[in-house]
Amino acid sequence: MTTKEITELLERPTITPDQLLKSRILPLSRNGIYDAILRGEIDVITIGRKKAVITASLRKKLGMVG
Repeated sequence: MTTKEITELLERPTITPDQLLKSRILPLSRNGIYDAILRGEIDVITIGRKKAVITASLRKKLGMVG
């Protein structure tokens, strides 16, 4: 993904764990992302069995929010 695509992705309120994986924002595998979610290191909203990564907290953790 280009920097512009990553920026546009992180401007959304939420993204899927698979979108996070494909963006390569974090150096984690698919299992690593889900493990981080289970540990509470990546904030998500859970609806049924689906997970949505909250991009505001992700941007903050990445130092992208002032």
